Amino acid sequence: MPKISAQKQAIKDLRLMCLITRIEENGINIAEGTYWQENRDSEDLLQAHNSSQLYSLALHLTMHSRYLSRPAKTIANHAYNIDGLFQMRDDDFKQAMRTSKEGFIYIYNKIKDHSSFQNQSTCKQLPIAHQLALTLERLGSNGNAGLVGKFARNFNVGRGMVVLITRQVIQAINSYEEEYINWPNSHRRCEISQVMQQEGFDGCVGFINGTTFPLCQKPAWQGEVYFDCKKVYSINAQVLCDCDKRIISIMAGWPGSCADSMVYKNPHKFFDLGQYLLADSAYPLNEHLIPAYRAPAANARINADFNYCLAKSRVRNEHTIGILKGRWASLREMRLHLNGREDIQPYMKWIKSCCILHNMLSQIEDLWVQLDNEVHQELQRGHPNDAPTANAKKGEGKMCRT
Repeated sequence: MPKISAQKQAIKDLRLMCLITRIEENGINIAEGTYWQENRDSEDLLQAHNSSQLYSLALHLTMHSRYLSRPAKTIANHAYNIDGLFQMRDDDFKQAMRTSKEGFIYIYNKIKDHSSFQNQSTCKQLPIAHQLALTLERLGSNGNAGLVGKFARNFNVGRGMVVLITRQVIQAINSYEEEYINWPNSHRRCEISQVMQQEGFDGCVGFINGTTFPLCQKPAWQGEVYFDCKKVYSINAQVLCDCDKRIISIMAGWPGSCADSMVYKNPHKFFDLGQYLLADSAYPLNEHLIPAYRAPAANARINADFNYCLAKSRVRNEHTIGILKGRWASLREMRLHLNGREDIQPYMKWIKSCCILHNMLSQIEDLWVQLDNEVHQELQRGHPNDAPTANAKKGEGKMCRT
């Protein structure tokens, strides 16, 4: 349920009191529906009139004030100790920043010259390394660990500055979308197809699956359409990945927003003859998409064997989504406001930045091994005979043939 601020609640209460005092001033008995003005003396009338004016004045002042009570000023720490951050143990650093020290430096060198960090005001902005550290930790936190107030206290900045810094760094990261999230070219598709040929799927160039990104509360704008089958509010997404668990496309938005994919509008630009994606049984069969068999056809022995082989190969997509949400845990419970159509864009930018970081760190072999092991264990418990392929067991590593 959307949270009402103290100021909005005060305005609501004052409006109610204004209405009550005006009713009393006019001498209306609400319970009996009668007028009793003639039975009142001048002192009662004056008191009711004064109360009405007092509440009206209080309402006017509250509505035209920025704060109900001005918050205490936060003392910002511009001299962030980045050296102290790098003195942490490697495991502690990766737990906080969601990447290795080498990965942090790689991302920093990528974004440091972005125009979003070119300060035109007289106020000196925080060092870029400080901003990046705050944003990476925020992207990797969920639940109470992802509260804006927590980051304001830990990084010694104002709450508004936490939001502003996050948007700024996300903008810089998203400027690399075309470089890190792109459909494989003809040569790369041939490489993927050769790998998948070893598993019996010659021509397969990727895997497609749907997922959801849960929201921390019901959206104020069309909240009912975000209520999913798991009985939580979430944003729907469709993730496509290759055999190295690299995200090659993601389409996210509210229900029905990603039905018309450019991949299916112009398939000749994305697939060569005989190339296709593997999917689960929720997807329709067509020239460039091969899903698992549905029941009752799936009950036939030959079809069941096919589904088994398909699941062993397609598990890469489950791993990809698991690694993405494991490293960037904010995707498990997104803490942004959704009060109107324009508010969907910050969600899309947030999700996209996590996917870019996923591919960026995968490219330099900065693996999220812990989460990959957890996903593998879950799959083994659920399907003891459905072991991932050798390529899947290596996590986000280089492409290898099974």
